[in-house]
Formats: sequence, C-alpha cells, structure tokens
Amino acid sequence: MVRSGGVPADQDPSPFINVDTTTVAGIERAKQLGLAESGLADSIVTGFIFEAETLFSPDARGRLFTVFRHPVDRAVSLFYYLQVADWEPTYNPDLANWSIPDYARSPMIENNWMVRQLTNSYEGDLNEEHLKLAIEIVRRKFLVGLLHERERTMDRVEKFFRFQYRVMPENQESCRERLLTGGANSNAGNKKEKPKQGDEAWELIAWQNLLDIKLYDYVLELFEEQEALVAHVPDGFRKMNATCAKCVPPTFPALKHSITVQSLPT
Repeated sequence: MVRSGGVPADQDPSPFINVDTTTVAGIERAKQLGLAESGLADSIVTGFIFEAETLFSPDARGRLFTVFRHPVDRAVSLFYYLQVADWEPTYNPDLANWSIPDYARSPMIENNWMVRQLTNSYEGDLNEEHLKLAIEIVRRKFLVGLLHERERTMDRVEKFFRFQYRVMPENQESCRERLLTGGANSNAGNKKEKPKQGDEAWELIAWQNLLDIKLYDYVLELFEEQEALVAHVPDGFRKMNATCAKCVPPTFPALKHSITVQSLPT
C-alpha cells in the first residue's frame, strides 16, 4: 500500500494499492498478486469488466457497481471534452470547429456504447437480443447509481458495501460534500449549451444510441427497486464507528480477511 509522501509508522497506510486495474496488463498483474484474496482493497476501478472478473473467486467475491448517465448527455459531454483535450493521444484539433451534428454524423460518435460494453460486442450490428442480455447482466450483477441522483447513489453505495470513514472523519465528510456538489475531473468549466430532446443534435445522437436509451430507462426503474437492498441500514452509516488513523491518538479499523458483499437478488 502507498501514500504520497510516505506515512508514519504509527498511522494506518493509505487506501491505495500499487496495482493498475485500468489496463489489461495491470489486471493480470493484480491477479498474479492475489489482489482479491488479500482483502486489502474495498473496490477497484476499471473499464475492463470481463477481464477484471478473473480477479475474483468463490472465496473472494466481488460485486459490480457503477453510475449511469443518459446516453445523449454522456455523448455530448464526451464531445465537449474531446474538443479541448489536447493532452489525449487521440486529440484531433479539427474537433474544435465541429458542431454537435457534425460529430453525430461522423464515425467518432458513440454507437450504443453501454450495450456493447456489457455484452462484449464491440464490432458489428446490435439487436434486441444484445439489449436483453445487457439488461439481464445489469439486473443480476450491478448495484446501479445515477449521475443526476448523486447523493442517493453515494449513500446507497456506502450502505450496501458498509463503507465507513477511516481517516479524519470530519475532513472526509467535507471532501464528500465537495465531490458530490462540484465533482472531480469534470467538464464543468466548459459551459456550452447542451441540446434538448427534439433538437436536431439530440435526435441524431439518440438515433445512434437507441438500445442504450432503452437500457437506461430500465436502469431508472432498477435504481428505485434497489432502494430495498439498504432499507435496513441506518442513515449516516458512513459515520458510525468511524475510525481515524491520522488523529491523536489514532484509532484503527478492524483487520479484513476477505472481500464480502451482500448479494443482489437473482
């Protein structure tokens, strides 16, 4: 485990593990190191959900969770990001002069990205069977969140996974509030107008994402249904029995021996 700048011997180490699960090679290394079995990590972040599945076993199980955004909003936000992201290796300066309809008509536009990601179908045409499979995967495997329901989403994740504060609880609560209201690594500074339903730009993007929109509509329903999963967990759970490795004297969380999460109904 690592902490920027090091950590005193009498303090709990950082919650960051020195593996990179955002690459396939990094996932393979994490597997070889026994990341899941170690019980050191509460969560991992990756876009490679099928490769990451190999990290887990019946004795070290995991549960997928993510935050969904309306497909059109997601595509528009990506376009505005690509217009200015000169730090990206795929940066194309010509995009700065494009309109959203230009982008929507180009080969760069997303085509049902969520369904493709969930069904591992990155090439070729999609159909209703792909949508049904994506819905079934989300229903059985995911705790879902919604970007426009940030507070409810965060509260649910904390309750479901039993996340509690471990380092300076008051500071963590302030940090939590800042992230929920302002975000991090967001495109908030780019105040361009977003298209509305019925606009040409909106309809062009929606046409490329018809299956994703249907999947999103299902996620909206599932989000409400999954409230029942944490109905028995008290509000403010994140603050209960909070520990503080940086306080004087420090308090430490109980040692974890395995990764355990509550199962979703099948």
